[in-house]
Amino acid sequence: MNRRLARFLTRLYPRAWRNRYGAEFEALLETERAGPRAPFDVAWSALAERVHPTQSVAKEQWFSAHPFRSWRERAPLAMICLAPVPMLVAAYAIACLILWVGWRMFMPGLDSPFGVRAHGLANFYFQAGKSYYCAAPVLVGWWFEFVAVKFRLKAAWLTIGLLLLAWMGAAARIEANRRTVHSGLGHISISFNFCSLIPNAYDGMLHAATILLLAASPYLLWRFLRSRTLS
Repeated sequence: MNRRLARFLTRLYPRAWRNRYGAEFEALLETERAGPRAPFDVAWSALAERVHPTQSVAKEQWFSAHPFRSWRERAPLAMICLAPVPMLVAAYAIACLILWVGWRMFMPGLDSPFGVRAHGLANFYFQAGKSYYCAAPVLVGWWFEFVAVKFRLKAAWLTIGLLLLAWMGAAARIEANRRTVHSGLGHISISFNFCSLIPNAYDGMLHAATILLLAASPYLLWRFLRSRTLS
């Protein structure tokens, strides 16, 4: 492996890990004949090390680090906890793109694709896009649970991430109108109107609870089956 790439990949690991293993690991990377997948595997391992440090390294960090530095070393946990936010925004951006393509393809002369009855292929297309939009928070939640289990994230961090995801999913609003929407992708914009949940608190809480239950169901089922296996 190239020396610069080996040094860059080694720097992805926490400082305490590099102080203990960095020189040997960098030398190993330089001498190894690595395939195209190797840099991604090393980067994934570095992220895992930041989330769950090696036990001996973790003890050194605990006893030698300043309180602020100790908090900084735990920051990746908070970063993973917030990971559903950009993922959900990206999923909704894809939903906006699907809506824009259908609008231009099936309803090019209308000011808005909403409130119009579609037929045939157009109806199938828009129903599929609507289903994806409604399922986006749940799909992101399943991805987040997979990451949480992969990195052995504590249940508290997982709960915070799922609650944030459900809250955002209940507050998401998509607008599409040539006359009133002048920003976003082709007169289509997405916003998270959290204030709209206040006057309709019951509907908002019900929507958020539905997202939370559907998103958390695989993790709850996994914990249930795991507890039965251990018992």
